[in-house]
Amino acid sequence: MGRGSAHGTRAFHETVYRASHNDILIRLLEDLWDKSDRYRRLGLELPPGDEPRTRDLEEHHRLVDLIADHRAERAAQLMRDHITHSLSTTAIGALEDREGRP
Repeated sequence: MGRGSAHGTRAFHETVYRASHNDILIRLLEDLWDKSDRYRRLGLELPPGDEPRTRDLEEHHRLVDLIADHRAERAAQLMRDHITHSLSTTAIGALEDREGRP
């Protein structure tokens, strides 16, 4: 999953949520993923520098380790933090700024 690897990022997230074996959740998340591609593509352009991309990748690796070690509470907290500070969240904010939304 190198810089700008939207396919690799999606594959990672699909692997995590497919492990739930919850067909309703899987369909919901796939639908949301498809609908949010615009924001993620913008995120791959923003912000300058590699730090946000590196942070996301490192968090992905830590999340896999926590899941493999059956550390559900730590994995859940990392996932909440990851969503809050993710590149996608940064991209959504940047797009809203570009479009003049509050």
